[in-house]
Amino acid sequence: MQQIIPRETQRLSVLEATIERGQQTFIEVGMALLEIRESRLYRQDYSTFEDYCKERWGWTGNYGRRLITAAEIGQTVPFGTESQAREFAPLRDNPETVREVWQEVSSNGHPTAEKIREAVGRRMDVHYSSATDEWATPQDLFSQLNAEFQFTLDVCATANNAKCQRFFSRETDGLSQQWTGSCWMNPPYGDAIGDWIEKAHESATDKTIIVCLVPARTDTGWWWNHVRYGEVRFLKGRLKFGGCDSSAPFPSAVVIFGRPACVKWWERS
Repeated sequence: MQQIIPRETQRLSVLEATIERGQQTFIEVGMALLEIRESRLYRQDYSTFEDYCKERWGWTGNYGRRLITAAEIGQTVPFGTESQAREFAPLRDNPETVREVWQEVSSNGHPTAEKIREAVGRRMDVHYSSATDEWATPQDLFSQLNAEFQFTLDVCATANNAKCQRFFSRETDGLSQQWTGSCWMNPPYGDAIGDWIEKAHESATDKTIIVCLVPARTDTGWWWNHVRYGEVRFLKGRLKFGGCDSSAPFPSAVVIFGRPACVKWWERS
């Protein structure tokens, strides 16, 4: 645990009062949680944001992150409920599309979460639907990186999409395993991505290198707490995941932990 200074203690009290109210609007609650997480105001009494959510509020870490995501999206359009805003998570990097979909569902009666989910799904390829947070690695990108790093372990995969003979699946839980050698990581892009980035950052050594494909979300806590300490290669354009015809609705970056921190603009051959 780490002591926090009086100014931080005062700010934490203000933010927690907002959460206790509720409890007024999900946007206020989510943005309060976001500041607590990114400024690590929980650190005096709790080791992780997950511990803070569980012990202070009786929530899982995933639920806390869902509230943050809903609040960020809710600043784009004045949603009525957190469940409505949460359905727009796949479009979080496209605020104009969020507004268009909201206008569409609002003009056809009460915009339930189910109606929003269906409308969002129509805007996206099946690989980018809200039903999944798994984005299959583009083979050409992996091949180029594999030639450079000669990967020996895929830390987050399934039997169908593993990029290495040795891999950790959902069943074997890569987050609880030891990562060694030259590792490839294309993590789930949902609420748990911060856990995977933290694990990659902490696992890297002079003998263990971890190469990650992530959305280029420089405004997130996981980026500032971890990604900026690795070698970051911002990719030109937007990737086509899993051989899809349409490009991803967000920019991407390759992050290399185990290398000195630096930033590169990578126009691949």
